[in-house]
Order: sequence, then structure tokens, then C-alpha cells
Amino acid sequence: MFQIKKNLGISISVGLLSGLWVLIAEKLGVPAWPGFIGWSIFFFTGGDLKACKLSFPCLVLGPVLAYLTVLTQTTLETSGITSAIVVVGLGFAMTIAQSFPIFQVASATFIGANIYFASGNNLFHAIVVTSIGLIIGLISVKFGAFLDTIILKKEVV
Repeated sequence: MFQIKKNLGISISVGLLSGLWVLIAEKLGVPAWPGFIGWSIFFFTGGDLKACKLSFPCLVLGPVLAYLTVLTQTTLETSGITSAIVVVGLGFAMTIAQSFPIFQVASATFIGANIYFASGNNLFHAIVVTSIGLIIGLISVKFGAFLDTIILKKEVV
């Protein structure tokens, strides 16, 4: 049996905030999609304040390492095997970083690097816009819990 009421508040919250985020991103002149990816990472890493604390450093590290990779390739005018070696260094750095507790969510580091590349090498979009998604995630959970108090007459935890 489906338990629609169990997810009703968060579903309404996410739906409304998704539309609002698209409007805000458009007004700011930034792509909305990095924010949605940050929001997804928020839920993937636990959907709470701890998730933000786990994800944010990795969402900064990934694009910074990707930027340094592009800078190195451009400065050295790499191609072929040399370019591949630089990218091997990027993969190594992103993976070894998870050895440090602050960068333990390696998937978020890789996602951050990919957002950097997908956004046309734009650090602002990759770091700031993606991180806004973490904040929207927090808001969506709190707003969803508030809606549950109204819909289900349930206490906010």
C-alpha cells in the first residue's frame, strides 16, 4: 500500500521550490541545473545540515581541481598522452582527497568537477550555483516538515 501522506509535505515543498528556483536563477542570469544537482547531492548525502557540511567542501574541491587541470593543460599546451597524464592527476587528486575527513564524499568531488566542465569551465556556476542547491535542500526539508504540521496535524521535529 502506498503511503502518499508520508511524503506529501516534502513533495509539495520540493515542487514549489523547484519552480521558484527556476525563476530566481533566470532573474540572476545563472543556469538552474547546477542548483538542482547540488540539491540532489544534499539528499544523497543525508538530507540534513550534516549533508551540507559533508558535501560543500567537496563541491568546492572538485571544480578547483578541474580548474587547475584546465590551467595546467592550457599553460603546458598539452595534447594526447600529456593531456591524459594531467587528467590522471585530476582523478588521483579527487580520489585521494577522500582520505581527509573534510573531503570524504568523493562522488560530490567528482560531480563538482563535472559541473565545472559541463558549465563551460565556469567556477562560479560550479561552486556557487551548485552550493545554492544545498541551501535549497535545507529549506525544502524544513518547509516540507512545516507543511506536514498543517496537512497531517503533526508536530515538527
